Amino acid sequence: MSTERQLYTVKPVKVSTFVGADPATVFSYISDTRNDAEWCPNVSDVRQTTGEGVEPGARFTFHQSVVAGGRTLDSDVDVEVVEVGDDHIRWRVEDRFQVRDIRLEVSPDGHGSRVSQTTIASFKRKPGVAKWLYPMLARRTFRGQFRRLGERLEAD
Repeated sequence: MSTERQLYTVKPVKVSTFVGADPATVFSYISDTRNDAEWCPNVSDVRQTTGEGVEPGARFTFHQSVVAGGRTLDSDVDVEVVEVGDDHIRWRVEDRFQVRDIRLEVSPDGHGSRVSQTTIASFKRKPGVAKWLYPMLARRTFRGQFRRLGERLEAD
C-alpha cells in the first residue's frame, strides 16, 4: 500500500451494535475477511492476494461499489490484515481516495455479542466538505453492514 504522500485524516467513526449470536461465532465470521462480500453490501468480490488465510500481513483485493452523489463508483480496494487478537481484528484498507484503519472488536453482551468498529479515514486529497460528510455517510454505511451481519448470523 502506497501512503508516502500527504494524507488528510478526518474525525474517527465509531459504530457499535448488538448481534444475537455468541461472541466466538460472530468473531470467527467477521474476522475472516473472505466473508465480507456476504455481509458488506458494497463489497462484491474478495480475492486473497498474499498469505494463507487471515493472518497479519495477509492481503486481499475487494471489488467495491459505492453510490455517491447519484453515481456508482466502482473500484478495487487493497486490504491488509494488520493485527488479529482473540476478540479483535485490525485492517488497513486503501482505495484510490483514502486509506482507512479499521478495528473491529467483539465482546459478550447479554445473550449475544457487542460488535464495535472504529474507522480512521485519511484522504489522499484535501477532503473539503467530505471532512464533515464522511463521518455521517460512513456511520450510515457501517450501520447497514451491521444490520446485514445481524440478519446473517441470527438466521444461522
